[in-house]
Amino acid sequence: MVRPAGAGAASRDAFMGCARVLPRGSRGSHAPQRRAIGGVIAASDPVFPSRGAAADRHNVPGRRYTFGRAGRECSIRLQRYLLRELAAAFALLLAIVTAIVGAGLLLQFLHRAPQLGLMALVKGLPYVLPEAFPITVPLSFLVACLLTYGRFADDNEFTAFRMGGLHPWHAVAPAIALGAVLAIFTVWLNTDALPWAVLGKRAVLRDQLAQLIRAIEEGATTTVNPNDGFQLSSASRAADGAFVDAHITISPRRSRRAEGGGGSAVGIDLARGGEIRADRAWLFYDEPGDALVLRLENALWMQDDITIEWDVNTIAVSLDALLDASPHEEAKRSSQMSATELAYRIERGSPDPARLRGWQAEFWWRIGMGLAPLVFGLLGASLGLWSARGSRASAFLLSLVIALPVYYPLMRLGQNLAESGVLPAPVALLGADAVLAATGTWFLVKVVRT
Repeated sequence: MVRPAGAGAASRDAFMGCARVLPRGSRGSHAPQRRAIGGVIAASDPVFPSRGAAADRHNVPGRRYTFGRAGRECSIRLQRYLLRELAAAFALLLAIVTAIVGAGLLLQFLHRAPQLGLMALVKGLPYVLPEAFPITVPLSFLVACLLTYGRFADDNEFTAFRMGGLHPWHAVAPAIALGAVLAIFTVWLNTDALPWAVLGKRAVLRDQLAQLIRAIEEGATTTVNPNDGFQLSSASRAADGAFVDAHITISPRRSRRAEGGGGSAVGIDLARGGEIRADRAWLFYDEPGDALVLRLENALWMQDDITIEWDVNTIAVSLDALLDASPHEEAKRSSQMSATELAYRIERGSPDPARLRGWQAEFWWRIGMGLAPLVFGLLGASLGLWSARGSRASAFLLSLVIALPVYYPLMRLGQNLAESGVLPAPVALLGADAVLAATGTWFLVKVVRT
């Protein structure tokens, strides 16, 4: 990260102002350092050699100073400087990390429907970004805190800060404040924006699937692969549009059911997937039912050790089922529910204890992940001041060590414990935040005692 021009001069002016007005006499262990602050800054900054003497004249031995109005103004000035540095680093890192994670989510979106067109990608992009932000905002903020506060300590600016009589908490406060704002934003993303994005992506995929099925119905292609849940291949296409010697594979999915009718009137449960071989097969889109319909002749259904023969049969698979989503409100997945809907279902209860625990785990997982920026702000600022390393490599390495092997596995472990009923959901899913907050507090205490 490139440091803004003039940032050092701004921080030096703020430190010199504190050196002149903030010393509190002999109280505390930093009084000798406060008397020497002018000399420290003048020695490190030859551009302002006279400021050291000016500051030293204000530090008369035996004279008592109080943290009055001027001191508060100086503290606010320093905090504003730190907040500007932190916000600039966070904005740049957020753009970079979101671009990387967003590209991965977009590739995953493409993998679900390889035949997506350019317009479908454009329509799906607004739904991909809300899925990226709950991951990228905390991670970017953690890196920004480690980088900003590590450089702040590495450049001896924090030493001058302490010599000015300011408690380290005044330096950490901007990270806590910005982390609290980002936590509110991330909680909103997890509780309201993320379910909207999930449903929006499914709507884009469903519309694209309908268009593909219409195009296949009217075209001459012999292979159909609208997504990873349904594949059809055949030797050729007949004049009436039938697929000759068709081989159909339906992957196992949760919540997927197909209803058989026609000549055999056989009901089929495709939750475990299966294969169909037919002499002739017609594929078309049923718009009123929003379903993919297969009309089969001389077909053989195979699923594990089950084999069924049909002379004539018709199978309809809803597009929602192909996307592994239930069209029924009661069977909606917890990831598709807003926080208000989850809270209502939790309060109403469920005869199935496992489903109730799943709702509770999902609700508290969103709250716990939403609080990550606040916790990362405390930990990143304290750890940055303690380590005093302002290099980008060390900041990225520390953030990855904290987030990947520690925080996210703890959240996943808490979710498993909550879903299995071993621990209450609030305890299990706020435990990771509590552990990192305690670690950040411990590092802050070490900084204060240094």
